[in-house]
Amino acid sequence: MSSNKEETIQLESRKAQHVKLVVEEEVGVDNVTNGFELFEVVPKSIPNTDYHKISLTTSFLSHSFTAPVLVAGMTGGYPEAQKINLSLARVCSKLGIPMGVGSQRAMVVNHDMIPTYDVKKEVPDVFLIGNLGLVQFSENFTLDDYFFAQEKIDADAMALHVNAFQELCQPEGDVNFTGAWDWLEKICQNSSVPVVGKEVGSGIGWEEVKKMQEIGCAAVDVGGSGGTSWAKIEIMRHEGDDPPFSLDDPTLRWGIPTSFATWEATEKTTIPIISTGGISHGLMAAKALAMGANMVGIARPVLKALMNGGEKEAETWLVYFIETIKRVMFLMGVSNIKDLRKQKDMLIPTGRAFQWLTRRKFI
Repeated sequence: MSSNKEETIQLESRKAQHVKLVVEEEVGVDNVTNGFELFEVVPKSIPNTDYHKISLTTSFLSHSFTAPVLVAGMTGGYPEAQKINLSLARVCSKLGIPMGVGSQRAMVVNHDMIPTYDVKKEVPDVFLIGNLGLVQFSENFTLDDYFFAQEKIDADAMALHVNAFQELCQPEGDVNFTGAWDWLEKICQNSSVPVVGKEVGSGIGWEEVKKMQEIGCAAVDVGGSGGTSWAKIEIMRHEGDDPPFSLDDPTLRWGIPTSFATWEATEKTTIPIISTGGISHGLMAAKALAMGANMVGIARPVLKALMNGGEKEAETWLVYFIETIKRVMFLMGVSNIKDLRKQKDMLIPTGRAFQWLTRRKFI
């Protein structure tokens, strides 16, 4: 598609602002959590397992990884993003886990931005998940744009993200989702790589997860609330410019907490689930996996570690995160991820989580 200079400049500026705000500001919504603290774990006093023999190896999208952890897509589309994505790729390759890139819209409208996403030229063995916004297809993207985005970075899978609330909070946002389900189905039918349906902070109820499974998605990232709020970030970008919402608007609490969305999806569907949204500690990750999630996605903590201390600090953070999952597995008496994913009965929902799951008829 033809490049529009004004749109290109706007996209590059927004991408750079996103990273700056994520690293430097508080981008969660006050008093909104992902809900994992509301699920208590029944421990095993006598674990009956050898800590040193616990395996975190997992299979996802027909590939084997050393741990059920992926570094979720964060950036791309402006010159400095190339260094960030290459660093993340090197770390993920070293640890044997997958990574995603941020929305590739910028490289579709400006081909000069392809190198900011194309990490495989230097890190060919990393499992790479590409990323496009589904709403762009309701606007003006075509299947050719999808193929271009996937092929130019040799993506092993493609995420199609849905971000209605984020778009609503952008004065320049795209809010016409007409036909989006039809486009998602068409992409699934024509894609040469697995397609992942992905939310970015508002969560997905099991009903829509089921529909994504039925139309051909290979996995779903529930992307729940309680972590980075992209809606808040968009408002912060436009403070003083009459944004659609204010930072104290109660609508910012919109969404399904990550833990609730993870529980629902794993209870009512059989599609592989990625649990993403505010998962900042291995205990949260272990709970998500015990609910039945196949993978957990993390973004902001890894980005902050990378920006503050380079690849070494990002790697150290991830190693500790993964090792904590192993520690929790030991205390639960399970020795592999397959068994961990069968431990939902060992989680006790409390407070609002109990109320939610009761009203939604899960318990």
